[in-house]
Amino acid sequence: MSNKHSIFFIVLCCSVYSVFAADNYKAPLDLTATKDGSKIYIVHFDAHEIAVLNTAENKVVQTIVVGKEPTGTVLSIDEKTLYVTSGGSRGLVQAVDTVNGQVVHEAVAGHTPMSPVITPDGKKLFVCNRFNNDVSEYDLPELKLVRRIKVIREPRGTAVTKDGKTIYVANALPNDVANVPENSEAKIDAAAEITAINVADGTTKNIRLPNGSGSVHGICISPDGRYIYLTEILARFQTPNVQVERGWINTNGISIIDTTQLDNKRSGFINTVLIDDIDLGAANPYGITVSADGKQIFVAIAGTSELIIIDAEIMHQRLSVLPPETPKTATNYIGMSQKISDVPNDLVFLEGAKKRVPLNGKGARSLVAVGNNIYIGMYYSDTLQKVDLTVPDNIKCTEIALGNKPNLTKERLGEIHWNDATLCFQYWQSCASCHPDGRMDSYNWDLLNDGLGNPKNAKSLLWSDKCPPAMWEGVRKNSAHCTRTGFQYLLFSMPDETKCQDIDAYIHALQPVASPYLVDGKLSERAERGKKIFEDTKIGCAQCHPAPLFTDQKLHNVNTKCYYDRKDTFDTPTLVETWRTAPYLHDGRYTNIQDLFKKGKHGNTEGNIESLTDAQLDDLTEYVLSL
Repeated sequence: MSNKHSIFFIVLCCSVYSVFAADNYKAPLDLTATKDGSKIYIVHFDAHEIAVLNTAENKVVQTIVVGKEPTGTVLSIDEKTLYVTSGGSRGLVQAVDTVNGQVVHEAVAGHTPMSPVITPDGKKLFVCNRFNNDVSEYDLPELKLVRRIKVIREPRGTAVTKDGKTIYVANALPNDVANVPENSEAKIDAAAEITAINVADGTTKNIRLPNGSGSVHGICISPDGRYIYLTEILARFQTPNVQVERGWINTNGISIIDTTQLDNKRSGFINTVLIDDIDLGAANPYGITVSADGKQIFVAIAGTSELIIIDAEIMHQRLSVLPPETPKTATNYIGMSQKISDVPNDLVFLEGAKKRVPLNGKGARSLVAVGNNIYIGMYYSDTLQKVDLTVPDNIKCTEIALGNKPNLTKERLGEIHWNDATLCFQYWQSCASCHPDGRMDSYNWDLLNDGLGNPKNAKSLLWSDKCPPAMWEGVRKNSAHCTRTGFQYLLFSMPDETKCQDIDAYIHALQPVASPYLVDGKLSERAERGKKIFEDTKIGCAQCHPAPLFTDQKLHNVNTKCYYDRKDTFDTPTLVETWRTAPYLHDGRYTNIQDLFKKGKHGNTEGNIESLTDAQLDDLTEYVLSL
């Protein structure tokens, strides 16, 4: 394959959230309100613009053109400047004059910048660089980059404490092995973590969420500055996927961190509370915010297109009375929680302390509280839902159109179905629960299609339609087969052929995101050296991973069979987007490619990986991570 064609496949990229951008889609992704609530700045991801809503008239009064794929906004303390993150792999932070709507300044950011936050003194701006796994710190107002601070994996959200001393960063995915060796006393513990950044010196401290926590999208802080609230999926990956009732596979919740206890043993982590009902899931919680008095927590539920309202006072009171161990004489005040560790499994813990409000449209992702009203961005409907809470027993919803009704293509319909948990029995999960953005959640799952007791790591579905067979053991002939069996055996509902065809179109439309290891869209010097090693017939990498798909679409025995496997041959995955698909191998035993080569000796069965020096292995790793 020529260099020209190789680079073509490497730099193919698409938007992070949707399959493609189209002029007729708005895709409201983020909302920021002024202090007086008179205006809301709406990020239109697909339209590459910021819409300004006049809340008195429920009308868009201004449109500001910004960089490609905008993801988030934050207002300066004096509200004269709106800072916008955008640019995808060529990230930007843009400063917009809120009077005339002009971009007056911009600075370079990392790969897919998002969730900008400003310290209370107005002097610092922090931005998540999702695919660089770090956070940029800027001095304001000149937008001078101070430093890049490493976090864990795919930072998606930020919150700043009231004193401005700490930035809390929500890392979306775990960065753990998904398996343990045979006879190991260790238990599988895979979970997302929250990173607390010390603003003064940039040092960090990580706060681990419960086992199975992932897809952490939303983060906010209580008005008094004490509590951090996060939305997440709590995956029950330790159980075989034989049913879905009562959250057998996935449950959905919020985690709570006490910022005054950052230095204690658990770094202030209080607990994770489920927001599902016992027989009705609240799949894919996304945005989260708190009322001005701190008494109510509002959660946008993307998978079921709902707003959930939680009584924060009741929730905290219930958490405060639970002992660390089960008392000898148990007194069950509600639900089944007798001790602190019971709460993440208690589907009725919030019984009587939460309310579910159905919304019109699809894709409730972002929200903001303005007085007695909650505004929610409906990502796939190009509308806002205005929820009036003035009369708690008579909640009113008003739909605000942000543009013309979108003309939905089959690809877009497929994306909607992919994220729609109402297609699942009891609404517990959507396809996106285990495959966010069509990729993977990093967990091992024990699916029915290859027998019980042999869990496999969730695979990215990128190019899965181009690289049959499907599944690690090749038990499905292609991705279309997986779609239909997925409805039956994972969503536990009958497949609708029209919807399945739409999902097939969505999967077919998925394209690689440009690797963060590329330099100006091209291979680095190290990666160029690694490419030569990769293509060396004596080393043999390209024998099983030939370009352009970087897979021969065959099953091989590469000496990776573990103690619970029944077969020793596994599908050769494409190496495209390897940089974002850890952990590696069919059982997720390695969190990085270096260990795969150096400890796992991967490549020895078909080639001679052991002949390479450490420097050569580093070059080879750089190339693989650049694909």
